[in-house]
Parts: sequence; structure tokens; C-alpha cells
Amino acid sequence: MVVTSLQRKVTVCSALGLLLLPGCQAADTAEPYAEAIGFISADLPDLHTRTVSVETDHSTVSYRYPVLGESHPLSIQVRTAMAERQTAFLEEAPEGRSPELNQDTELLAASADVIGLRLNVVDSTAQGPESSTLWYDAQGGQVLPWTSLFRDEQALFQAHVDLVDVLRDEYELTDEDLPEPLGEVAAYAEAQAAEQQGRESEDQEDEGRDTKEQPAPTDASGDTEEAEDNDDSDRSDDSDEDESAALPPGEADLTEPEQAQEVADAWADSPLADLAFSTAGGLAVRMDPDQAPGSERDDEALVPIEPESAEETLSELGYQARDAAVHGNASSESLDLGPEATTEGTTLDCAQAKCVALTFDDGPGEHTEALLDSLDDYQAKATFFVLGSLVGEFPDVVERTAAEGHEVANHTWKHDDLATMSDDAIRKDLQRTDDAIEEITGEAPVTMRPPYGSLNATVRSATGHPLILWDVDTMDWQSRDTKAVAKHALAETQTGSVVLFHDIHKSSVDAIPKVLEGLHKEGYHFVTVKDLFGLDGMEAGEVVTDARLN
Repeated sequence: MVVTSLQRKVTVCSALGLLLLPGCQAADTAEPYAEAIGFISADLPDLHTRTVSVETDHSTVSYRYPVLGESHPLSIQVRTAMAERQTAFLEEAPEGRSPELNQDTELLAASADVIGLRLNVVDSTAQGPESSTLWYDAQGGQVLPWTSLFRDEQALFQAHVDLVDVLRDEYELTDEDLPEPLGEVAAYAEAQAAEQQGRESEDQEDEGRDTKEQPAPTDASGDTEEAEDNDDSDRSDDSDEDESAALPPGEADLTEPEQAQEVADAWADSPLADLAFSTAGGLAVRMDPDQAPGSERDDEALVPIEPESAEETLSELGYQARDAAVHGNASSESLDLGPEATTEGTTLDCAQAKCVALTFDDGPGEHTEALLDSLDDYQAKATFFVLGSLVGEFPDVVERTAAEGHEVANHTWKHDDLATMSDDAIRKDLQRTDDAIEEITGEAPVTMRPPYGSLNATVRSATGHPLILWDVDTMDWQSRDTKAVAKHALAETQTGSVVLFHDIHKSSVDAIPKVLEGLHKEGYHFVTVKDLFGLDGMEAGEVVTDARLN
């Protein structure tokens, strides 16, 4: 049962003792002010983050995302969204200007029920910073947009009306000064009010006469429309370019991710897309200071919607988010996401992002460390199919490879052709190699690549690993030509490709900086084989060559 507004307000005010915030005021202030709850995720020791940052002559890109537990849905969605934004930025980056893109996250609320994050984007090629929020509903295991904080579309519309009222009454904005879509909201609300008043007057005049005819709804300009035009399915109708797709309010289920996202897209320019909760228990809407003259901050205006107004519009998830923000964010130490919160797992959805897996066979060797240095320059992760017989010769290299986040995988003990071996011999060979790798890295390898790509039914049945082949063969073992190797890799790689190199050849290792530079410039993200296929998984004995999206 939802607690009453009065009870919620008293609890929030008495617990926090905030005297200069809307809803808990003891004295007037020059301008309304809302203190948004939130702190940068880097300040949260229990909520570890990962940063991917690459600086080149062409551009500088960086994004930081939270790690909330192994393959956590919110971590995946945040990182994937950031990766897609980075890809678009790099693909469109102008030559010779060295543009910069920085993406970060801020925690807005955290509890066992809900986690809220603000995504911040600073793009040197754009007009100004951008922000949006995502909310994780633990009960449903779903990541939802900001619209899910509201009960339904009518409540969402009312929240916009509440914001308009604050801007009019407290900031003295005229309707002409209201930023869109708030100006349109105001016009639509006034038209609806005028229509209601007209109906009431008509009812009074025609008292005693029962009428079943109802006037049709009006649009923001006051013109009537047919009732069927108000159906939610007509959001995409662009017959009236002046009317927002968000109006009139429909009947979408805002607890359902796709419908909530559809409504969020319709309200894409809404200031409420970047909202938090104030320490008073209401909403704190971040706006450009130019849109709210007289605000106390130069970087942003925090416009408050008071608790009693907010409570009329919030969904159950919205209540949970507010309670988590008000009561759970007192300090970073109060956030307890469990002992496994630092385990990352797969956090990039390569079914959506532009991923490529660079793979290296036959090592480790004397050139592997130089290769690791090159990969580190681009924060690139790769997969090393190592020979068990060499693991003991280069234990420090293998240990470093795993410690830096690369995948160390099985390439048999000494490169024998598995297709010529018996079932028992294959099992013993692979197990011996697994054991050698696990002794150094602490983890048994997940994937295996048969030497020469040679396999048959016996190999498939004898292995407990997925068998990883490739779709781009640089033929580096044959050409031993650095330029030719790099050129082939750059020309043939597509989204989802698995590219084959051999790190035992210096010519191949020397080609990697050029490969990394070229593919990074095209917006690729360098991932391990496990991460390339990780969200869908791979079965033992399954043969895969690539994860091309087409």
C-alpha cells in the first residue's frame, strides 16, 4: 500500500531536517532551489567502475561505466549505450580537429529494489553537455527509461504541467519563454481546461437534459479532432508537424521496457529526462540556466517539483527510487551491493555494439609483451590461443596477459593436428593444456582453437570447449609482411569478425599498432572471444567462426 503524501512528507522532512528546500521551508528564498541527490560513481568504493580511454592524434574518447555484479543488466546497457555513442562519434569525427568525447555516470539512487544512474556526455563537436537517466527495477530484472518513474502517460503529462507551474510562478517565465516541449504542454493544458470549462457551462445551461454526445478532444491549438486520432498507435502520425508525438497522452504500459522507451522517445526533448530526487523528497529537474533565469548555479538550474505534487504522479518504481535516493544515498558506505559487485563478467552487448575479436595463435613468445603494450595503448582486449608446452617457458607473460583482461585460451599442448588423434588422446592433450594455463592464471580456459583449424566429429565430441575458428585470416604466417598483414586486416574486418594473427612472428606484432589505429578510427571496440559471443553463450563442441551481425 502506498503511504499517504502527508506521511511521506513528514518522514522526509523530519529525518533530513532540511529547512531551505521546497516542501520543508521555514523561510522564503530568492529563487526555488532543489538539491539533487547524487554523487560521481568514482567516489563509491563499493561500486567499482571501469574506464576505457584512448587518446590519439585523430581524437580523444573516454567512457566510465559502473560494475554492479557479473553481467549485470544495467552495466551492460550503460556500457553498450556508451560504446554505441563512441562509435557514432568516431565514424563522424572531422579530420584535423582532434575532437573529444567524454562519457561518465553518476549514481542517483541505490537499494535492493532499484538503482538509478545518470549518463553524462560531453562532446566537443556538439553544442553542449547531454544527460539522461536509466533505472533498474530489481524485481523485474529490467532496465527502464525515466518515463517508468511515472504511473502512466497522464501522470507523466501532469508532471510536465507541474514543472510549467513552477517555472511560471517561481521563475516568472511567460508562455513564450517556456522551452519546448513545455510551451506546447502549457498550450495543450490550457486548451483542455478551456474545453472542460466549456463542457461545464454547457451542462449548466442544459441542466435536466440528458445528452450522450460528447465534444471531441482538442489539440494544443484548440481545434477538435476525431476520437480515433487520439489512439496511442498514432504517435508516429506526422500530419501536424506542430504537434508533439507525446500529446495527447496515450495508454502505454510504462512498466514495460519497450513501451516506456517509446514514450521516452516521444518526450526526447523533455527536461524531465534528466531528473533526480531532491533531498526534500520531491523531484529535482536539471535545466539549462538560460531556461530558468535567476537560478543559483551557473552550470545548471535545479528546478524543484514539491513532494506533494510528485507523489500524485509517481509509479511504484518511482516511490522506490525516491526512497532509495533520500534514505540510501547518505554516504557511499551505506551502499551495499554484495561481495560480488566487483565481478564484471560480460558488460558489452556485441549484438548491438561494433565489436571485433583480435586473436593470436601459437604463443606465448618473445614478442608477446610488445604486443600487450600495443593493445594497452587502445585499452583493447584480445584472445591468446596458447600452446601448453610454452606456458611454462613464459609464465610471467601468461600471467600478465590474464591480469590485463585478455582471454588466455587453449591451442593444444604442442600444435598437433587433433583430427588425426583418438578421442582419448584429444582429451588428455586438451586437459594437460588447460591445467598448465590454470596453474598460472587461476582460471581454466573457456575456449579452444584446433591447430590449422583442423577438426572432425571426434574432435567436437572429445572437447569440453567451444571451437573458435576465424573469418579473417591475415595469412601473416605466410607473408611475414607487416604492411600486407595490416592492410588485409583493415580491409576484411567487419562487425563481429574474428581476426587471426600469430604473435610468434615479429612482423605480425609490428602490424598491430596500425591495425588498432585504423579499426579504432572506424569505431570498433576490441573484445575477447568470450565477450564477442558471451551474452548468447557457446556450447562445448560448437564451431564458430564469427559473430557478424549480417
